[in-house]
Amino acid sequence: MFIYEFPLSPRARTYLKLEQVFKNAELSSDLSSIQNVMFLLRAVVDFIDLVDGSSAIKIELLKDLEKCDGRLKGWLTDPECDKDFVALLRKKIVEAKKALDSFTRQRTVLKDDPIIELIKPRFLTPSGINCFDTPLFTYWFSQSIEKKKQSVDKWLHEFDCIRIPVYTILYLWRLCANFSDRVAKSGFMQESADTCDLINIQYDENVAGYPVVSGFQSRVNIRFLPFDKESKVGDVPFKIAYIKSSLQQ
Repeated sequence: MFIYEFPLSPRARTYLKLEQVFKNAELSSDLSSIQNVMFLLRAVVDFIDLVDGSSAIKIELLKDLEKCDGRLKGWLTDPECDKDFVALLRKKIVEAKKALDSFTRQRTVLKDDPIIELIKPRFLTPSGINCFDTPLFTYWFSQSIEKKKQSVDKWLHEFDCIRIPVYTILYLWRLCANFSDRVAKSGFMQESADTCDLINIQYDENVAGYPVVSGFQSRVNIRFLPFDKESKVGDVPFKIAYIKSSLQQ
C-alpha cells in the first residue's frame, strides 16, 4: 500500500517539511562518510531556514498541542474510552510543550557555530564545499568520529525543541485519521471537504501511477498520473482521510 500525504494549510506544510528534515538527519549517523555528513549539514541548514527568526512556529505548535489536548479530554467522557491510553497521549503533549518552552527566535547555538556558519551559504554555490574553499570544514571532517560526534550531538540537540512537538502533533493527527473509500474515475476525482489541514491518500501498489493533489482546505482535486506518459491509469480505487488539527473527523 502506497501512502501519500498532502498539506492543505501552511502550517501543516511546514510540519511535514520539518518532519522530513528530522528524518534526513536521523538517517545520517555514519560520520565517517562525507556523503552522510553533507546530508546531515543540509538538514541542519534547512532547519535553520524553516524556523529562524520566526516566533509564529512556536505559537502555531502550541495552539495545535492545545487543540489536541482538548480533544483528548473530550474522549475521556466516552465510557468505552481507554483512559490509560489517553493518559499516555496527554503525557506526550506535556513533554512536547516542555520541549517547546526552550525554543527562542534566535537559535544562536546553530547560527554561531563556525561549521554551520561556513557551510550554510556554500550550499547555494555549485560544488561550493570543497577542500580549497572550505578548509575549516575539511579540517573538521578529518577529526576523529568521537570529536565530530560532539559537534553533531550539539546540533541535533537544538532540533528537539521543535522536533518533539512536530512529531507529537503529526502522530496524533495520523492516529485519528478516518479513512473513506473513493474511486478516481479515469484517474481523476474532485470533491468538497470540510476545512482541514492534511489529507492522507492510500492506494494499491499495483497502480502504475502517482497522485497529484491541488486544493486548499475545503476543496480538493486529485489526479493519478502514469509514471510512463504513454500509459493510462484508468479508474483508481483508493482511501482518503481528511485530517483536522482539532482531531475531529
